[in-house]
Amino acid sequence: MYSVAYIILFLLYAVMALLYRYASDYGKTWIKATSILVFVLFFGFRGFIGDDWLIYYPVFDDMYSDNAINIFASITMSDLEPGFGFLQAFCKLIYPNYHFFIFVCCLLQCALLYNFFRKRIDNLPLAFMVFVCMSGIELELNLLRNSISLFICLNALNYLKERKPLPYFGLCLLAMTIHVSSVIFIPLYFFLHKRLPRLVYIGIFVFSAVFLLAQVNFIGPILLYIASFLGDFYVELVRNYIEGEMTAIQGFLSVGFLERLFTGFLIICYYDRLVKINRDNIMFINAFLLYFLSFALFREFEVASRRIALLFVFSYWILWCDLFKCFMYRGNKMLYALFVVCYGVLKIHSLTNGPKMEYDNVLFNVKSYEERYTIYMMNKKN
Repeated sequence: MYSVAYIILFLLYAVMALLYRYASDYGKTWIKATSILVFVLFFGFRGFIGDDWLIYYPVFDDMYSDNAINIFASITMSDLEPGFGFLQAFCKLIYPNYHFFIFVCCLLQCALLYNFFRKRIDNLPLAFMVFVCMSGIELELNLLRNSISLFICLNALNYLKERKPLPYFGLCLLAMTIHVSSVIFIPLYFFLHKRLPRLVYIGIFVFSAVFLLAQVNFIGPILLYIASFLGDFYVELVRNYIEGEMTAIQGFLSVGFLERLFTGFLIICYYDRLVKINRDNIMFINAFLLYFLSFALFREFEVASRRIALLFVFSYWILWCDLFKCFMYRGNKMLYALFVVCYGVLKIHSLTNGPKMEYDNVLFNVKSYEERYTIYMMNKKN
């Protein structure tokens, strides 16, 4: 039953997305506003859910924020990036409550996400629906720093398209003060906007799929070779890490892998039409290719492959929405919609079906930090 709240959220956005198609301009405005309100109420007022609060709550609780000197000291003593530390200290200075800090983070995330969507997707609840399905819950509940950092970089993509390096790199550097993983967006400036010939796209996509299915290991041997020059201790360290990660390899040959193949196939079929619908889709098609390639190249290491791929998951949020416009026949649109809804429910259930994901809300009855910590420690593997 832990998944029920998240599935209801997903289906609510699905209903609003359907209503939006037939609504008047006035009705569309209200539906957009409602979709934003639902997002803030659900994620901004959440309790201690997922994993991240285990790190951020103690850091926030220990921060000194009664004056400027103590704020600076709190930021410099923290192991977290300075931009995120400043955000924590600033929120504590205004109101020293962790849930208020989460609310402010959610407002920031929602504003950044809305600004990213509004220039590309008219049907906002549809965009939120795809977001919730495709890693949105994970980003909101388990990857707080990563999500804010990623959303800042997504707002820099306009400057990439317009070939304005200063604001683009400026936003990327700002994002890096929140989470250093945003460094990966810096080299994207030089090639993400370039259209690949369809045959090149097909070649890279097929290579990635075959590489993944063939279960080729190459990073591990390279690391072992480098470690051999450093000594037996490092060789054993690398070997133990590799053996610990090998059990995760089979997870790639799953429903998620089949979904990625299906999405890639649709992009190949509707490549030209997607670009015709929106020229920006060149960036998102390339980002999807990097998403798929990340799973293939880093398959030996589950955490690395998923974290790197997650930086490109935004391609889904745009491409899945625009694929609705590619189908000429109503029956095909309905089949595609059925696929998105069924897969979304299945994926959300698999991600949230555990005690640590039990949803509660500050506006109602939220469990205390101590209660959730006890529940989390009792169910670490779920």
